[in-house]
Amino acid sequence: MIKRLLIAIALIPMMANAWDFTSGGFCYDIISDEEVAVAPAIEGIANVYEGTVIIPEEVYFDGKNYRVSTIADAAFAGSAITQVQLPNTIFDIGEYAFAGCDKLTSITLPLYINYLPTGMLAGTAVKGIAIPEGVETIGEGAFYECVNLRTVYLPSTLLTIEDGAFEDCFNLFEVYSAAQMPPEVKGETNFLALSGVDLVLENGHALKEYSADTLWGNTDIFSLWTNDDILLDRPSLEIETLDNGISRVALGNNIAFSIYGPDGYLMAVTAADDYFLPTPLVATDYAIAATNLITESEDVWPCRLTPPVTTGIYDELPWWEQPTIIANGGSIYVNGDRNGTWTSICDIYGRIYYRHPTMECFIDNLPAGRVYVVIVGNQVVKVAL
Repeated sequence: MIKRLLIAIALIPMMANAWDFTSGGFCYDIISDEEVAVAPAIEGIANVYEGTVIIPEEVYFDGKNYRVSTIADAAFAGSAITQVQLPNTIFDIGEYAFAGCDKLTSITLPLYINYLPTGMLAGTAVKGIAIPEGVETIGEGAFYECVNLRTVYLPSTLLTIEDGAFEDCFNLFEVYSAAQMPPEVKGETNFLALSGVDLVLENGHALKEYSADTLWGNTDIFSLWTNDDILLDRPSLEIETLDNGISRVALGNNIAFSIYGPDGYLMAVTAADDYFLPTPLVATDYAIAATNLITESEDVWPCRLTPPVTTGIYDELPWWEQPTIIANGGSIYVNGDRNGTWTSICDIYGRIYYRHPTMECFIDNLPAGRVYVVIVGNQVVKVAL
């Protein structure tokens, strides 16, 4: 298996350069009338994605919106990306999606996947991973040679860990498993040559079941504990407003966290050091709780994001030279080209529906019955369709 995995990773840069369109720095393939997949960005023999990757829920192309539902096979493989945050619209992640990204230190997975694919994070520098509830299988070599991986959070739904999933993860320090019954571990290379790994379980019943398992109960590899005395830390909650309409919330690097939206809905569970949220146009309250998937802290910390203080770039222009932004006949009309200034349209929750250099145009195919925020440079207007 491992030989096949290494060959697959080596062949990734030789993939053909093909996609249907680009938007916001990402390449996309149209896979249905409503959905797109994030595709590899191959130039020559290199995958040119880099830096922090925040995939949007929707993209706009050729007069319509598409839901981002899929990460294609090897989409980011071998690239210079450093952090990844995937939206909950994604239900399918392809094989080797992030393999060989040796600068990638953290990833936030979507909440509604049920499988981690073959080689998904093989050879990355990921330090901790929170695998969401609903995942039943961790695929072959998913974390192969993740030599910086220290902490793994396993969900209660996990049933199977395929061959080599955690092979050569030499610095694995602790595993939190919310599964009452020990997941089946296939192959002989998972957790090979490890020792002193703290395995934290929910209660005495789980402890008994894992102790009786040939692998999980191997005291040469694991030290078994129950969750009773585990302390959950609080997030640092330092907030930085970035230039791209995104705010970075620093979480900390020694625990996982649950992120709750303004209406109390669960947005993410992550072991990443940072979580990224859209910079709001009005003050917006989120909530963050420490978790290890087995239990969640009773303390929930508020996180308020506020709009940046800006000066309108058009304030000194006469009124006839300022952009006109109105809703008319189910479309949003933007008049005026401000030398490449970008137009963004989002709903009141910050979800982006359109982003494009400013031009005189009607923007169609937006869902009706909603309030939208239109941003042209630093000019902000609310309109209703």
